[in-house]
Amino acid sequence: MGKRRLFNFRPVCFFALFLAAGIIVAEALYPVSHLYRLIPLVASLAATAVLFVLPKTRKFAFTAVAFALGILSMSGAADVYDSRLIDDYSGTFTASVTSEIVVEEDRATFYVGNIHVDGRELNGEAKVYLYVSDAPGFGAGDVVSITGFIGPERHEAFDSYVSYNAMNGEYFYVAADSVVKLADGEVSFPDNIALAVKQMFYEHTDADTAAICTALILGDKRGMDDALYDDVKASGLAHVLAVSGLHVTALATAVYLLFSKLRLNRKIAFAIVLVLTLFYVALCGFTPSAVRAFVMTAVFNFGSAFGFKRDGLSSLALAASLILIFSPFSIMHAGFLLSVFAVFGIMAFADPLTDLFMKITDKLAPSVIGRAGAPGGNVFASLHTADTDAFSNGRETVHKVYDNLRKRYVTVKEKPLRRILIRVSEAAAVAIAANIATYPFVAFFFGEVQTLFVISNIVILPYMMFIYIILLIITPFALITTLHGLVGAADWLLYPFKAFTTAVGAIPFASVPFSVSVAGVVCFTLCVVLASRFVFLRRHERAAAILVVCTLGLFAATLLGALT
Repeated sequence: MGKRRLFNFRPVCFFALFLAAGIIVAEALYPVSHLYRLIPLVASLAATAVLFVLPKTRKFAFTAVAFALGILSMSGAADVYDSRLIDDYSGTFTASVTSEIVVEEDRATFYVGNIHVDGRELNGEAKVYLYVSDAPGFGAGDVVSITGFIGPERHEAFDSYVSYNAMNGEYFYVAADSVVKLADGEVSFPDNIALAVKQMFYEHTDADTAAICTALILGDKRGMDDALYDDVKASGLAHVLAVSGLHVTALATAVYLLFSKLRLNRKIAFAIVLVLTLFYVALCGFTPSAVRAFVMTAVFNFGSAFGFKRDGLSSLALAASLILIFSPFSIMHAGFLLSVFAVFGIMAFADPLTDLFMKITDKLAPSVIGRAGAPGGNVFASLHTADTDAFSNGRETVHKVYDNLRKRYVTVKEKPLRRILIRVSEAAAVAIAANIATYPFVAFFFGEVQTLFVISNIVILPYMMFIYIILLIITPFALITTLHGLVGAADWLLYPFKAFTTAVGAIPFASVPFSVSVAGVVCFTLCVVLASRFVFLRRHERAAAILVVCTLGLFAATLLGALT
């Protein structure tokens, strides 16, 4: 009998894992002397040499290289971040406005770049807070003189707020006493388009609709009212307002569908979609979720266009690796972690959950299927008697086999109830799978979890994806033709979404306070991986491994609590 595998060897996945480990170690060593970084770096280089020399371990040498790369990447990013900071300064300096002006009550907030302080040009942007009684006399692109205080956003180890600032190029904050316009100016081309889209929505729709459309299309939630966003978050639909895989995949799929109708060559279609989605991600400010979605979509589409075999988990790992190498602060960014683990959860648990729900569906509303000209028969029921592992060693679930068989059969009569239950089963499986993997991160970053996300994703998510596609068509058309009034239809289109989120937000138990420590996040994540279909353990082995991890996690949390 051959030795049983615990998992498939996916080099890209292990590369991403060790890269992340190197980044975490480097960040943990940030508060101490830089020389301490040499210890794990030299150790990883020595491990690389040892692994490469030994024939049996040579193929694993890349893991040590990935670990060293993570240390170098995070160390370099931290040093570059610190080199751009300045001491606190009070006085007058000049800058260029790089964003729209958001006025709430008596305070205006906006971003500035090209900052010149005491004859020195600063790298990065600053967020400006200005108390005003009237509308500011300047706008995006203008050169202004600011009198007030400017200070740095200092780097603290494992600070998610610093991670957000670093990834957005925001290194300073300004408390302004006065801002005076010096000259007219222009913003960059992508920013100018984004500003034009926002202005069009705010001029032709109500404030809440404009804020939702801006978030839905561009991922920019800065103009959203706190009460409205709390309702959206309570409903479990906040991910709809952050440009991610849902949005980029929907855009790419819609364009590919159009090209398929035009019978365009696959390779040419791939190149056009790649450029289009890259431009769209640039409009969204290269947020981690959007970049992750772009890379994954590009990898999948590349495989389809050039005939390569696709592997979802490796594509996710490749996307995460590219983001972490060039933006290592992402390891502490809520958007990046939620995006990556949501996709992992869907890959790991959506199919098994769908199979479970389909068993229930088959009992409540049996399928009536038969060959053309032959009497009907319940094919799906017979499939459930088979062992899932018989289908490609577990890589192909019963549900997928059922889908393949349906292509060879003609549905004689499919009851409406069954069609509804199938859609509900698939939507519920995806929603639960995504939340299984992201719950610890939601609890860690936000201190609360949502309880009604399944209902929200079944009832509203498909509708919002339809609205998203409609807005993707209307918005550029209205912008190009100057028929800006067309976007006014969004007031009516988004009414069900606003009504639903308002109703859910009023339910006391829609959001439940719940928080976990870093040890809890690590423990829960390891349990999720052990429970996933990517680890080939028997049920009792899974249970034992999860119990061990939970015990070690509880011990670690107790020890850390005692030390602090």
